[in-house]
Amino acid sequence: MKTSGLFKLTGTVQHYDWGGFDFIPALLGQPHPSPKPCAELWLGAHAGGPSLVDSPDGAVPLTQLINSSPDRVLGAAVATRFQNTLPYLLKILDARKMLSIQAHPTIAHAQAEFAAEEARGIALSDPKRNYKDKNHKPEVHVALTDFWMLHGFRPLEEIAASLSDVVELRALMPDFGERLSQAGHDAAARTDLLRELYARAMTMPQAEVDSILSPLIERLEKQPPTNKDEPDFWAARAAREFPLPGGHRDRGIFSIYLLNLVRLQPGEATYQSAGTLHAYLKGTNVELMANSDNVLRGGLTPKNVDVPELMRVVRFEEGKAVIIPGQDAGNGETLFSTPAEEFELSRLECLPEHPYHRTHQSGPDILIVLKGEVVASCAHGVVRLKNGESLFATQDADYTLTAQGEPATVFKASVPSSRRVG
Repeated sequence: MKTSGLFKLTGTVQHYDWGGFDFIPALLGQPHPSPKPCAELWLGAHAGGPSLVDSPDGAVPLTQLINSSPDRVLGAAVATRFQNTLPYLLKILDARKMLSIQAHPTIAHAQAEFAAEEARGIALSDPKRNYKDKNHKPEVHVALTDFWMLHGFRPLEEIAASLSDVVELRALMPDFGERLSQAGHDAAARTDLLRELYARAMTMPQAEVDSILSPLIERLEKQPPTNKDEPDFWAARAAREFPLPGGHRDRGIFSIYLLNLVRLQPGEATYQSAGTLHAYLKGTNVELMANSDNVLRGGLTPKNVDVPELMRVVRFEEGKAVIIPGQDAGNGETLFSTPAEEFELSRLECLPEHPYHRTHQSGPDILIVLKGEVVASCAHGVVRLKNGESLFATQDADYTLTAQGEPATVFKASVPSSRRVG
């Protein structure tokens, strides 16, 4: 099997219920609206949806190409560092409906808990299983459209104002404002107060949840909010999209008022490190993450919510969400830097008169064209890519991207420089 060069890549579409019907099918040149929701396009070697590569032997799973010669395909340093696996997963995501409140574990925690669940004999297919693999799941995403999300706990003074201004929420912790004043600038006291508030929201009896949230939702339903930049809009929407049997209310609605509500403009990004409580609400993005499926959920989902385990994973830090604008890396490349060792995401603006050149990389790349057409060429061959098509470049493929006719926009997933993975 050929193990060096450029390979056209076919991703896997995931048809989750919250996905849209138009964006991903239109990107892939398929009929739209789709008969099924198209939530995510996966480009990578994840067991839940490995991509296919075009090779002289026909279409084969990317995992097969990697396994045939990990040192050549991934590069020796990456193959050693990440146990002969592609360390990242690239996605195009289209959120029509709200996603669950969630957080991801550290790698040490994931390794320990995966082993513990294996020892208890919990099947990977068991819906109550928390850890599907031994990896953590840091993730960066860049908005392609206006994109709304929840990201990390708000500054405690903002939470106090919200609990005061939204009269129905005062019962969640009536003395929160007073206790915050007593905590002052004591970081440990503030952290303990935040943990206690979130624990109360997640563990109070369902009857108390209903007694707080039902009057709030009933009020919002009488005059439906229209401003997507206000928590009330998403609280009303969450009540519609996640009704519980018997008229009960989903306690995940509390998080809409406790977390930062962020609206990203196209081209802006955020980074979700381990323990950051977050949720995607609406919009499309490019997302790059470590190759994992470990998720602890905190509501707004029909899936399992393991509150004790979630509380062990969540990082109780307050503050404004950090927006990553991207930095000019030259050569038409905008880099969205993060601390992650597994991945690096960048946007390439390719011009016919100014091709993009990749040389001396520490690992393999995956690219997807989101506008225009490009020709990718290296010593091993040439691949032509149109809008919506993808490419896998092995570690030793020093390639050039040349836009055809009009400027082209390409997103590139790669492994950070060798000094960070060695």
